[in-house]
Amino acid sequence: MSESLIVFKAIHNEAEKQTLLQRLVNSNESIVLRDKFDRSITLRTMGVNDKLQIKCHPPESTAMNTEDSATFTASFSIRGEKYLFETHPVINENNVTLTVLNLFHLQKRKNYRYVIPSDYSAEFVVTYLNQSVCSHTCRLLDLSTEGCAVEIPQTEASLHLEDLVEAEIFLGDRDPIVVQGLIKNIRVKNDEMLVLGVEFNHMANASEGKIVASLTDLQRDIYFRRTG
Repeated sequence: MSESLIVFKAIHNEAEKQTLLQRLVNSNESIVLRDKFDRSITLRTMGVNDKLQIKCHPPESTAMNTEDSATFTASFSIRGEKYLFETHPVINENNVTLTVLNLFHLQKRKNYRYVIPSDYSAEFVVTYLNQSVCSHTCRLLDLSTEGCAVEIPQTEASLHLEDLVEAEIFLGDRDPIVVQGLIKNIRVKNDEMLVLGVEFNHMANASEGKIVASLTDLQRDIYFRRTG
């Protein structure tokens, strides 16, 4: 069974944010603060003000550098629902202040197809077509654990429905993800390009896990641009 992808749903309404953060404080749940090196601190909340600033008890110790407006991600859970926000923590002797800059509700959805931003490096490199060795580099348009859509020049290869493809997916600078599937849809985008719909089959659990992890990281990269 395919794994669920984590989907970042932005919370824009200020009143909804305020209510949610007050629920967090009332629930006595902790906040996990992470830096760009994935080092973490667990903070206990004290209160929240009308400027969406959460006051927390100071940590017992920290190896993190919070100078120069370093960007951190913070996560918390309320009754099993997970949330994530970006912040520039201010630490002093009495408390830690976390100003909530962007707030997202993390949701797991099966068969969710994530559309890849046009300015993000994403390739689908076909290495075998109907068990014959080849090399066709396609632009990856969207991705799920069930399949994907790719863009390929019409002159690149002779393609038909139900053709078997084996490929490597490259997202940013991450390690390639090996997949296998069948071409289930072919449509003409314009005079030069085709869009293929590929349905994965016999995909190893490791590949599904890599897709889930890579798309979660991709969303985090897009929503929380890391500095430094």
